Amino acid sequence: MVEATSTFIRSVNDPRNRLTRVLEHLNIAVKKPGRMALAIGSTETSDIDGISAAGHTAEARRLTPALDAEALVLGLPLTHSSIPLSPEGIVSPVVASRAMVNLLDCKIEVFDCGTFVTPKLEALRVGNAAARRLDTGEALELKLAERLFEQGREQGQALGRTASYIVIGECVPAGTTTAMGILTALGYDASKLVSSSMLTAMHDVRHQLVQTGIKKSGLSTDDFKQSPLKAVAAVGDPMQPFVAGMALEAAKRVPVVLGGGTQMLAVYGLARALVGDAELLERALAVITTKWVVQDKHSNPTQLSVLVDAPFAASFPNFTGSRHRGLQAYEEGNVKEGVAAGGMMAIAHIAGFSSERIQEAIDFHYDRMVHGM
Repeated sequence: MVEATSTFIRSVNDPRNRLTRVLEHLNIAVKKPGRMALAIGSTETSDIDGISAAGHTAEARRLTPALDAEALVLGLPLTHSSIPLSPEGIVSPVVASRAMVNLLDCKIEVFDCGTFVTPKLEALRVGNAAARRLDTGEALELKLAERLFEQGREQGQALGRTASYIVIGECVPAGTTTAMGILTALGYDASKLVSSSMLTAMHDVRHQLVQTGIKKSGLSTDDFKQSPLKAVAAVGDPMQPFVAGMALEAAKRVPVVLGGGTQMLAVYGLARALVGDAELLERALAVITTKWVVQDKHSNPTQLSVLVDAPFAASFPNFTGSRHRGLQAYEEGNVKEGVAAGGMMAIAHIAGFSSERIQEAIDFHYDRMVHGM
């Protein structure tokens, strides 16, 4: 049995032993087939240079959600000749997620919440538009945010009836900026807490974008708290309401892991605002990320998890032992997380795979997905 304080999976925040309870549920649930759900989305905010490492140009970042989804499901992308790379040439964490899916023999569901480019595979398109820049104060139509939330609830109900556990991942370039957006709108002082896929977090630039968007929305913190989806409509992205709805419904039936860092902590904060503490406490729901997020010296996701009262853990792989420079670079703070890599590595470890076997699988898939071996 894996405990919340194991070597590979470490507790970051365990309010009222809720993380411990989720891990206990998962110890039993992994004996039966689980499901990975990937929610992809886009925002024009990703066109801003330096805001995201999910692609070396604005055009590349617009392709990234489709490429990550294709690579996760098929092993290789179809929309472009290679999987996404950061501006420094560091490979997408989809390599780790794909490796874990294969280890676990886990079925994948892809949900397109609103992207610039639709992936070339079977995916349920639940949103019809990418988000506008958050500094417009009108990132999404409110009716679209509401519809995405309801669609998430419907899909969460369906998945909760068929899977023993669910890991929900995301791919939204510039999603840490929209995470800061909705957290700030909901009243959290998150400007220095949210991490980034970049080596440096550009807190001041993101803070200014968020403040401009909130001001242009014409709404106050009280307005956003009374109607949390207005925060998404003003300064968010299409993934956030969908995943909040999915997680809330699915976690009524089975343990659910929000696989990600501060983006998923923002989703948790949104879910908390939507249903309240009492109702949320009844869910088997936790956020699990990678050590590179919680150890990021340019942010403070630990404090953020305390603010939103989220059960929060991290996987602690050691990529220094990888034979690939593109993975070793994660240990230097590059990329850090994405496509539920941290959550999927945690599930694999809970299912009985050693850290060595996990690393071996990731290296193997790196060979196939990056070098074509």
